[in-house]
Amino acid sequence: MISEAAARDAADLGLVSVDSTVARAHHHAAGMAVDPQLLEGLEKAVEEEKGMQ
Repeated sequence: MISEAAARDAADLGLVSVDSTVARAHHHAAGMAVDPQLLEGLEKAVEEEKGMQ
């Protein structure tokens, strides 16, 4: 949008800002390796907790 407005001389490029937000991915999305035994234990704990509700 800014470049379109600038092409029409309808934008003051002195007022343009850039968002430098950082997005972090969940460890599953980041490819974190988890020990299979640890993962099994965590999944079991989650299932037990679901049963308590």
